Amino acid sequence: MTEVGKTLHDSLFGQKLAAGKCKNCDYPLEVHEIDFKRNRKILKCQRCGLFHYYKKDIVGKWRLQKVAKPDFQG
Repeated sequence: MTEVGKTLHDSLFGQKLAAGKCKNCDYPLEVHEIDFKRNRKILKCQRCGLFHYYKKDIVGKWRLQKVAKPDFQG
């Protein structure tokens, strides 16, 4: 892997990206999942664990759809 490729890989996969703040506690959100086919992303609060669901609108901006507790099914 080239030096540029290694740097890009480390920047994308080496750390979790903070994107915005939680609507509940104002702590940073980390990227949990991104689905480019459906234009959706899920961010998780680092403190309270709430999931923030975003969807791209027709203009191309990310819009918050809902905030929900994690759904654990056993």
